[in-house]
Amino acid sequence: MIDAKIRKALQKIISGPKAKTIEIGPLFKAARANALDQDSDMAVLKILLKILQQLAEEGEIKLPSQKGEGWDRNKTGLPHYVTRIDREKEAQKKANREEIEEIRNNTSWEPKMMIPIVHSRPGLTKVEDYRKAAAVNDYLIQKSTDQPKVPVRERSLQIFGDEKFLDSCSKKDLFSGRISLEDLDCFYYPEPLAFHPLSMDLGEIKGKPLLVVENSNTYRSCWQANAITKTFAAVVYGKGYKAAAKSMEEDGLLSIETQLESCGIWYFGDLDPDGLEIPKIINKNREKLGLSSLLAGIPLYKALMRKGLLVLYENSQEKKHDKKWAIQWLGKELAQTYLDQVDCVRWPQEGLGERDLIPIFSELFPLKKER
Repeated sequence: MIDAKIRKALQKIISGPKAKTIEIGPLFKAARANALDQDSDMAVLKILLKILQQLAEEGEIKLPSQKGEGWDRNKTGLPHYVTRIDREKEAQKKANREEIEEIRNNTSWEPKMMIPIVHSRPGLTKVEDYRKAAAVNDYLIQKSTDQPKVPVRERSLQIFGDEKFLDSCSKKDLFSGRISLEDLDCFYYPEPLAFHPLSMDLGEIKGKPLLVVENSNTYRSCWQANAITKTFAAVVYGKGYKAAAKSMEEDGLLSIETQLESCGIWYFGDLDPDGLEIPKIINKNREKLGLSSLLAGIPLYKALMRKGLLVLYENSQEKKHDKKWAIQWLGKELAQTYLDQVDCVRWPQEGLGERDLIPIFSELFPLKKER
């Protein structure tokens, strides 16, 4: 009867919402409080140990290893702590192990790519990875020899029943790089870039350059200014790094160039590390596709710095800058002015409004590369 009372008190502590590891002190205190007054501390220690061993056998707690230092062998003979076992979690772990064994051993794995992934070391460890592997395996085995390439979300829905499942694979392939989007006959297709053409009359815009800008407010000011100066075939909203999104099939700007029959692309963004990194990435991607590089909107950058609407950094940004690229992108003279101050200040492109842009755009036609 007393043992049952003590056991109930211990279970209340063990099942509490606190830490998974429970020190022996509160457990002994509960046992002492629920034991007979005439029971010695030594007798209570023995009862406590007996009940803890029972709870361990029943899967409610885990006792420390007998080989470690988790036991007080000199005084109480009790463990220093016990570990609460989450039965629901343990049951899920067991179910996951069984599912892994089922998938691993009862699947006819595609030999070239999937067998090395599943049966080589280091192998897969999570049940989610095995489910993913089985889905990829089904596709590889069943696909036709002339399987057409499709945008990644179409293939993702087909294989995994989730159109967004492969989104992260545009930057990192599956299974530590062992399965690529190309292996799945698909490619990343970036969101289309918004653009505002000068006119719907192709004759009026044909042969003019595009202007890509980083931020939305400057996009609006630029296309309004362009409507007056008629300098650019269109103003394109790059949406930060969106314009730098890599596609295996095409450059995001190429479709706009083709549609408008424009000639050349100028870029204007913030004068800060990200603002310079974006055109660097775009040019790297375009070079791989055999396309012409973007041109820096030097007159715009110069006007931005002259106007002087800058923002102070709280911490130095010196380590974030690619000085070599800054010189290549901005030219020596402008880059030096930029690099002399850029560790502590930045120039948001919003510093130039529509009224600033109109005279600059007017002087740019016919547009020439300036350094």
